[in-house]
Amino acid sequence: MMNESEARQLCLDLIRADSEDEVVRLLVDAGFWNDDAAWRYYGDYENNYNTIGNQQGRPEAALVEKLVNAVDARLMNECLVRGIDPEGPEAPRSIREAVARFFDGDYHPESPHAGQVKNWSDTRRREVAHGITLAATGAGARTGNPCFTICDCGEGQTPQRFPDTFLSLTKSNKVRIPFVQGKFNMGGTGVFEFCGKQGLQLIVSRRNPKILDVWGQSHPSDSQWGFTIVRREDPKQGRRSSTYTYLAPVGSDKSPCQGGVLRFTALTMPIFPDGRTPYCRECEWGTLIKLYEYAASGFKSNILMKDGLLSRVDLLLPELALPVRLHECREAYKGHTGSFDTTVSGVSVRLEDDRANNLEEGFPSSCIINASGERMTATIYAFKKGKAETYRKHEGIIFTVNGQTHGHLTADFFARKAVGLSYLADSMLVMVDCTGFTPRARELLFMTSRDRLRSGDFRAELEQSLELMLKQHNGLRDLKERRRREQTEAKLADSKPLEQILEALLKKSPTLANLFLHGSRATNPFKTFRVRQEEKPYQGKRFPTFFKFKGYDYGRELVRETPINMRSRITFETDAANDYFSRASEKGEFCLYRLEEDHRAPQAAYVGPNLHNGIATLSVPLPDNCQVGDELNFVAVVTDPSRVDPFENRFSVRVNNECTPSGGTSRRRTPPSREPGDQREISAGISLPNIIEVFENDWEKYKFDKFTALQIKHTGTSDENGDTEDTNAVYDFYINLDNLYLQMELKAGHRDSNLTRARFKYGMVLIGLALLHDAERERTTRQRKHVDCEDVRVQECEEDNIEQQVEKLSRAIAPVLLPLIESLADLEEEPPVVFRLGEGT
Repeated sequence: MMNESEARQLCLDLIRADSEDEVVRLLVDAGFWNDDAAWRYYGDYENNYNTIGNQQGRPEAALVEKLVNAVDARLMNECLVRGIDPEGPEAPRSIREAVARFFDGDYHPESPHAGQVKNWSDTRRREVAHGITLAATGAGARTGNPCFTICDCGEGQTPQRFPDTFLSLTKSNKVRIPFVQGKFNMGGTGVFEFCGKQGLQLIVSRRNPKILDVWGQSHPSDSQWGFTIVRREDPKQGRRSSTYTYLAPVGSDKSPCQGGVLRFTALTMPIFPDGRTPYCRECEWGTLIKLYEYAASGFKSNILMKDGLLSRVDLLLPELALPVRLHECREAYKGHTGSFDTTVSGVSVRLEDDRANNLEEGFPSSCIINASGERMTATIYAFKKGKAETYRKHEGIIFTVNGQTHGHLTADFFARKAVGLSYLADSMLVMVDCTGFTPRARELLFMTSRDRLRSGDFRAELEQSLELMLKQHNGLRDLKERRRREQTEAKLADSKPLEQILEALLKKSPTLANLFLHGSRATNPFKTFRVRQEEKPYQGKRFPTFFKFKGYDYGRELVRETPINMRSRITFETDAANDYFSRASEKGEFCLYRLEEDHRAPQAAYVGPNLHNGIATLSVPLPDNCQVGDELNFVAVVTDPSRVDPFENRFSVRVNNECTPSGGTSRRRTPPSREPGDQREISAGISLPNIIEVFENDWEKYKFDKFTALQIKHTGTSDENGDTEDTNAVYDFYINLDNLYLQMELKAGHRDSNLTRARFKYGMVLIGLALLHDAERERTTRQRKHVDCEDVRVQECEEDNIEQQVEKLSRAIAPVLLPLIESLADLEEEPPVVFRLGEGT
């Protein structure tokens, strides 16, 4: 067995090693790599791959768990050095309280700004961030995978405690500690699957001596540094799966595979980086974890660049409890002295710091959602054009708990027909704060890996609530119309003759006339927006002076008639700021109660108030057991820290007979005629599209390339009173008239160029209409068959939406479209073949 000096040197060599081969060589030279007795099963469980292999699916999601554990370690350290039992009554009751008590300096528990990093100065953030660092070393993006080293000056662990802390799987180390995040006791193992081929991870740690002074020592080695290496072993000796083991040679000669980790005595160790130099800042205690050759797919480049790790950490930890310092230490990247390290505080803090340059006027906006009795707050960020790419990739809606992302829905959620925000899909981010969930609700929605959502009824209800919230948001609807106007208004003026040609094509073919819908575009889609645009920017108050039903005096009761198959929509007006319900400090609270005899019962499900520029909309579903003629009584209560008495607004909902949305006025519509002539839409689905021609000089604007043929965007419906499921969808069709295959046909010169372009254009339009018609037919069929709601939701989430399908299929069809039309046009009817009976052969 090596002495302490040799152990320290081996530890330093492992810290500085930047490849798996180098680590293996060091351990072979030390006599450990091939000594099976010196390796102990991770978690003391031979079949540990069953648990470890079922962690995060993405490398960045697994990596941030290490940062979360580092934050927990720092909070634990501050608690323990003060002699506070983390599970006792004197301990902080939340992460925010712990940050306020231990890091705010002057602690004022009544302050609404307590425990929030966004209220700290840049100097304070940087100072605290030096206590948690992530450094990239080793190979650059072109030569291999990087190594990531996470260091913290948290509580640290004694060598004897390694098996029960860093190297445990199922022990409840933190489950009863209210101010930490990591409670599943296995989040830190998710990185193993991404650590090179051998799954190598180095752990070095020393317990804070001040904690030992306060709580005492239980073993002579408690003041020493301990270290170990975790590795993956392939199946052998009849074992069906791999297993993870860690180096534990101390005492393994007497107890094979049950030894302790290596240890040594040292006053300090150089574990922290400084600038772009790794492992140079000395520390008396703390923890270092190094991940060798990490499979950083998508963020191998400079971690501080736009496409690097920084943006991924920002989004996965949008409201970090404590800031983290990132260091790019690889020699492959050049730059000035200050360009190799930066502080990460979370995307919410970044947006708060630079809101004016990134967000549209009036955003962020907030909305309260109640689903199955679980309350959450959604914050909607609408970015200025081109700004969203800095803060998100494919994520559209992220679900957070205590500032950490636990799952997300992709941005194509905004392009769903039930949402109708295709024009904003690349400019939006919604954060849903689920911190207030009950433990059972967290289990229903989130996987224990905290990187994806579970399917189920709760998720389906939540998605429906989000669809409704976004569709009814006045600010988003106005912004969508402005974006659409900016993108299409100049070209829509030229689309009328195209529309007339398309109508003529449809009328010439009875098959096409029956298959597709006849109609016109939504009337003057920009008129309403232009009026609104002239209004002055809304200036809301931090604390509202009124909150009442729109058009009613405060105190007057509202009566709403609602068909039994629809939600009841209530509109309030107020002078509150848009972030009134979502801001971190001194925010407003909204509660909806059902009045039943002599008591108030909390309403289990509702969406809202959806607050934007002084208008707040509330959507309330009717109970499943209600009947026509019932009258339901509610009271909406709004309060905040400034108010002695809350705002209370009472309303009644009278349940009427079932109603089918008509897409216009409430009068009964005349059944459609099958006779030729002027016709309106025959079946629910698609109105005639707006056709917009796109040329090469606009490719970047529309995100086209030479292979793009057709893109469609959902603009809403032809219903002037708002979107409903049964009104006709309106789409804008963008045709690429500089498509590679169209240009090849034009250069060949077989036909008149105008005719060739027309064939390509209208052929693509008909293909797009056919795909839309088929998607609508499938949706209607599922509804008629009462397909299980969960099956439908899974299909919607996992399959590409119709806009993506149209773009993909039109791209694939473009090479053959014109040759196909040409070939079919040249076909002639073949004469029947008559065999003369009895003729000799």
